[in-house]
Amino acid sequence: MKHWVRLASHFYPAAWRRRYAMEFDALLHEVDTGWKDVFDILIGALTMQFTSWNLKTIALAFAATGAAIAAAVAFSIPSQYQSTSVMQITTAGPAQADGQSDINKRINKMEQEVMSRTSLTGLITGLGLYKIQRGKLPIEDIIQDMRNHNIQIRPIHEAGGNRQDTVAFSISTTYPDPILAQAMNRELVTKFIDENVEIQRGGDRRIGENLVVLDPASLPGKPFYPHLGWFAFMGLCAGLLAGLAVAYALRWRIVIERRPAQ
Repeated sequence: MKHWVRLASHFYPAAWRRRYAMEFDALLHEVDTGWKDVFDILIGALTMQFTSWNLKTIALAFAATGAAIAAAVAFSIPSQYQSTSVMQITTAGPAQADGQSDINKRINKMEQEVMSRTSLTGLITGLGLYKIQRGKLPIEDIIQDMRNHNIQIRPIHEAGGNRQDTVAFSISTTYPDPILAQAMNRELVTKFIDENVEIQRGGDRRIGENLVVLDPASLPGKPFYPHLGWFAFMGLCAGLLAGLAVAYALRWRIVIERRPAQ
């Protein structure tokens, strides 16, 4: 324990160590120490360091520390890659007043089938996804997490014309492996196409007759998350605010301690 106490004392300013190091070592040999003593000495040393710094130095030191800690946290988080594709569905023939609504309903119906438990289970097992999670969690939890975080289907363009109504939508898939993220996206695109074919076979060829891929699944070149720059910036800001708070707290403490008793 005395080793840790001696180590904590090294945080005192160099001038203090030169003046009191021998007395401190002599006192350390005569007393029993514990973790409380370590923290007390460390806090005292840091307080003395901060009081010898000006406001700018404290703020910059905390800002740099915050940015470094945030960057370390970002590096510790597994990278996530996102692949995106765009599909377009149109009605054939003259546009009708409710054509846009019918298309949206058809997309929602196809999405329900594509995102069903059976469909996503086949996707997981077919591509060998989430191997570690599958050994710890039930498949229902993994599928729900996919729906909530790893698969996003969003309309991105709606326009009306004289002869047809059009809706385009994007499919985004996120996964730690960029190749598998792209493979997930391709499989979902294929499932949408297959589901549209099933709808046509059911006799409804007016809605969803044309479903095309505008942009194929992309191969992500850099992580979608975490964003190192964003983490470092947030750490820098948090550290700067903390440094300012500490600096002003120490300044008020010094003022109060030096104020003469009434």
